[in-house]
Amino acid sequence: MKHSLKTDLAALWTVGWPLILNNLFSMGVNVADTLMIGRLGATSLAALAIGSGTWVAIFLAGLGILMALGPTVSHHFGAQRYAEIGHDTRQALWLAAGLAVLVCLALHYVESPLARLGIEPAIVSLAGEYLRGLSWGVPAVYCYQVFRQMNEGIGRTLPIMVVTGLGLILNVAVSYVLVFGKLGFAARGVEGSGLGTAIAFWGMLLLLLTHVVLHPAYDRFALWRTSFRPDWAALRHLIGLGWPIGLSLLMQAGLFMALALMMGQLGPTFAAAHQITLNYAGLVFMLPLGIGFATAVLVGQAMGAGAPKEARRIGMVGVLVCFCIAGSIAVGTWLGAAHIAGLYTRDAGVIALASSLLLASAFLQWGDGTQSAAAGALRGLKDTRVPMVINGTIYWGVGFTTAWLLGVEFGLGGMGIWAGLALALCTAAVVLTLRFRHIVERRIEAAT
Repeated sequence: MKHSLKTDLAALWTVGWPLILNNLFSMGVNVADTLMIGRLGATSLAALAIGSGTWVAIFLAGLGILMALGPTVSHHFGAQRYAEIGHDTRQALWLAAGLAVLVCLALHYVESPLARLGIEPAIVSLAGEYLRGLSWGVPAVYCYQVFRQMNEGIGRTLPIMVVTGLGLILNVAVSYVLVFGKLGFAARGVEGSGLGTAIAFWGMLLLLLTHVVLHPAYDRFALWRTSFRPDWAALRHLIGLGWPIGLSLLMQAGLFMALALMMGQLGPTFAAAHQITLNYAGLVFMLPLGIGFATAVLVGQAMGAGAPKEARRIGMVGVLVCFCIAGSIAVGTWLGAAHIAGLYTRDAGVIALASSLLLASAFLQWGDGTQSAAAGALRGLKDTRVPMVINGTIYWGVGFTTAWLLGVEFGLGGMGIWAGLALALCTAAVVLTLRFRHIVERRIEAAT
């Protein structure tokens, strides 16, 4: 047993650490964009916030569908069905192309819905420019995600990390030139930030595609040697597995957006403190999230190999590891809340409020980190529809309702809102873990 635990921990680390760095590099793009656009004034920064928030929500819905490829590939890999990996990857490229068309259309016509929300016209106009600039990279980012999911499914996560790191450098360099008008280019401001990200998406796709084409490790998958014609049965399978993931991601993003609007109604100090707390919580979440992705890969490979007991073991080890990592982060947040808030601002009022919100976020971090592994383990089992219902019920039935009651109706303000969010994610951690145990035990019984 000790040997199995040691082996599982080593496997999780081998697959997971590049994904942790990959997630941090991805966040680095947002940090760099914020720092650059912040120099252009409050209106431009608000436009970036609205534009990037809109992009993330739309992008996640499509990404969730493509995330069906990861567990599909991991099952094929565990079963040594190598040709099927190439086949389903090609089908996912058709899916990425269709999603890209829909998302590009949405980004080009999003200004009108934003204007109806009462946002200042100047901010809406700049946000629209940002999204139209970004739209040129949508086909690239979705095709990149196909090859990323394929690589995750076979456990080759190091190339993903390297490409994302290079993409971060490219994004910052090109955005700097286009935003401020360097090297003879006209200054495009917020639009330049969107164009810079789009160009970086194409660079990342080219890098990862070149690696896949040239590296001999991919030869056995016959990615390019057979037909690219659509296989409607395979496409239906991917869509059926992926749309619940996309909807689940969208519901979670929607909850965070709704609570941000709630905080904004309480005043600028509350909004600033909320942004600090959310930014820090998102940063530290990247650690357990990487392990959660690795858990999905290893559980899927074990199931593909016809070893549900191994899948149960690696899934529970992944949950335990994320529980410990997130718990350690939560303790650090609790002990250092005031210092963490002071790193973001010198405003005494914001520091005081953010410090209290960070105390509540410590519980959120614990629950969010743990549920990321449980959700990953369920994806590895190809169980997505019931978890979607569970997440929707908990996020909005428990999280939003509790946040509204405590924060608004009972007058607890920001602390009440964050307490509702923390309760939702801790509840999701427990329920999703129990769901994994239940489903994997049924798979074990069916195999014996």
